[in-house]
Formats: sequence, C-alpha cells, structure tokens
Amino acid sequence: MRPTVEQLHTSGQYILLESFKIDEMSQFLMRELGMVKKPNPEPQKQRTGSWIFLVGLTLAGGAFGYAGGKLLKGNAGVDSFLWQVGAGVLALFLLLPIHEFIHGLAFKRIGAPNVGYGYSLRSMMVYAYCQKFPTTMREVAFVAVLPFVLITAGLITAWIVWPTYGVFWAMLLLMHTSGCIGDFVLINYYIKTRHRRVYTYDDVEGERMTYFFEERG
Repeated sequence: MRPTVEQLHTSGQYILLESFKIDEMSQFLMRELGMVKKPNPEPQKQRTGSWIFLVGLTLAGGAFGYAGGKLLKGNAGVDSFLWQVGAGVLALFLLLPIHEFIHGLAFKRIGAPNVGYGYSLRSMMVYAYCQKFPTTMREVAFVAVLPFVLITAGLITAWIVWPTYGVFWAMLLLMHTSGCIGDFVLINYYIKTRHRRVYTYDDVEGERMTYFFEERG
C-alpha cells in the first residue's frame, strides 16, 4: 500500500535518506554520476562514473563525426551537412515537450492523480512531476525510461526509412540521448536501491523540494 506524505514524515516507519531543492537537482545528478566529491569518497567508485560519462560522450561524438564524414564523402555536400545539423538542433526543441508529455503519461499509468510540468533555470532542465505523490524507485525508473525507449525507437525507425537525412537523425538521436542523462541517473539510483523499499516525492508547488525515504526493515 502506498504511504502518504504525512506517513513518510511522521509515522516512524520511514527514514529520510536525503532531500534537496528542485533547483539543486543538477547537484544530485552530478553526485550520482561520480563527478562531485562525497564527504568520504571511495576513489575508485568515484572515478568510475566520470569515466563512463566521458567515454560515452567520446563514442557518441565519434559516431556523429563518422556519419558526417560519410555524408561529406558522398554527393550531399557541405551545405546539406550543415543544414541537417542545424535542423537537428531546432528539432530538439520540438522533441522536448513530447519527451516530457511521455513522462506525464507514465505518471498517469502508475496512478498519479495530477501531473504538472515545470522548469529550473538554475539546473537548466524542464520536468514532469506529480505533486506530493509518493512513488517507489521502480515506478520512477519506469517513468524515466519510457521517453527514451519510445523516442529512440521512433528516431531509429525514421533513420532506416529516410537514410538520406542520416546526419539529421544522428544529431537528434545524440542530443536527445545526452538530454536523458538525468533519467539514466534515476534508473541507476533504482538499481542501487532495488533491494530496499525507497519512496520519493516532489513538492514542486509548495516547498519546491524533492524527498527520498527508505522503509525501515
């Protein structure tokens, strides 16, 4: 049975793991990526997240460069390459609300009564949220992964159907995947805590806080 916000704070059955302002979400993400030092860091573990992140960007950049080189080598020319890159950047702004709308649908799927959308200039992000609706980390992982799965599948399908615009699809796929880093961090947080019962909720319309609680064993 899903606990209420009041039960999380006052029942004594749950331990507050951490809380932070919505505008500080980027610090939480950086920490989980291993790019911010913890009070008692474990050097090897701390470096692992950073290296994975950097290697991922390098591979993505290499793939994009390869696609661009193939296009330039063919008959499309420099103008077509630059046009597709520019169009990919612009298309990302159209894809962003679709991404968040899918998050909203996922929240509805797990039973959230109300879904809202917001943004944080400090963290440079937009987000979907369900006000004061405690969710398990498994549910959070489902909400987080759904836009990536659906949009990635759509972009790859479009790339196969219209290969002439390969740079456009590659650019859009690369930027969208990079923008999903926050979602990947939440999925990883679920994986780390999957053997525990962890709940989280957002109070965006009041305190603008995010809370994580663990059920006592």
